Amino acid sequence: MTNVNISFEDFKRLLSDLFGQPLNQKTEVAAQDFWQNVSAIADGISQDSIAIHVDVLALARTFPEYKTYQVWKGLAILAFVVALPVFIFSWKIALSIMASSVVAHVIGNVQRRVTGKRFVSDIQESIATGDMSRGIGNLCAQYIAGNVHLASNLGRAHWPQFPSDVLTGEQNFIQ
Repeated sequence: MTNVNISFEDFKRLLSDLFGQPLNQKTEVAAQDFWQNVSAIADGISQDSIAIHVDVLALARTFPEYKTYQVWKGLAILAFVVALPVFIFSWKIALSIMASSVVAHVIGNVQRRVTGKRFVSDIQESIATGDMSRGIGNLCAQYIAGNVHLASNLGRAHWPQFPSDVLTGEQNFIQ
């Protein structure tokens, strides 16, 4: 069992530092629920019984290092738009441009999946080493921001649900 020794006030301060502003009432309730169940959540993530699902688009808005897939998606759209008028002049060239558009789209999808997996593995590694700010604290902050969802065989939890819903299977929303 993962032992996390941090007071709730320190946990709130950590989240405030990660957000860059004080917690409001809803986020404080979620943070308290997360803090009360931190050992069970950390153990579940370490043992792969709780999965972390990432919204890579929301993550990319916050962290530029996760935007790489958007370049490929943009290139795919650009190639498709260029291919449309080229059809008037040469269907063979337009077809090759369309093929490159499909390839760029596939590369973007693969890059998005890899980016999400890298983020999850970074959090899992930080939880395993006991790094509060990059592990559990970051997971809680990203959960509150709506960038990650938690899932287990008992249930799922996403913002604005209580994080402990992943452990209980209930669906309680923070009011």
